Amino acid sequence: MKATRAALMAAFVLAAACPGSAMATPSDATAGLFAVEQAPPTAKAVTAALSKVGASYASGAAGPEAFDCSGLTMWALARAGIAAPHSSYAQYAMGSAVARSDIRRGDLVFFDSFGAGASHVGLAVSPTTAVSATSHGVMTHPIFDAYWGGHYVGARRLD
Repeated sequence: MKATRAALMAAFVLAAACPGSAMATPSDATAGLFAVEQAPPTAKAVTAALSKVGASYASGAAGPEAFDCSGLTMWALARAGIAAPHSSYAQYAMGSAVARSDIRRGDLVFFDSFGAGASHVGLAVSPTTAVSATSHGVMTHPIFDAYWGGHYVGARRLD
């Protein structure tokens, strides 16, 4: 496996150095390998946040044993090398807006469930599921069900 990976990487480097050659783009067989290696940094943040499912909620907390919503996203993003403020409103100003239909793993998703505007934040685990620190603790939940969908404000992409 290591030899195959090394050969593929060498071919990719060669192709990058020779644009226009037949090897300038990875084949369908190798595309998945390169996609995994080019995963956005926020993928690490999602993994970190998911590792805290079941942790307690505490207002103003930023881990590692208890979190509020922006404390969880701040803590998880830090594990991916991304600095974020400890405020859902300030995090809503980060990155670029994402259409509801384009949400992907690692996007920040915002809700008005704790007050007007972007008063609650989570990390998208998928286009329809998020992980966040709720008043019931850190959990995964739907983004667009009757409750969360009714409080959805928007999404932001950091990478």
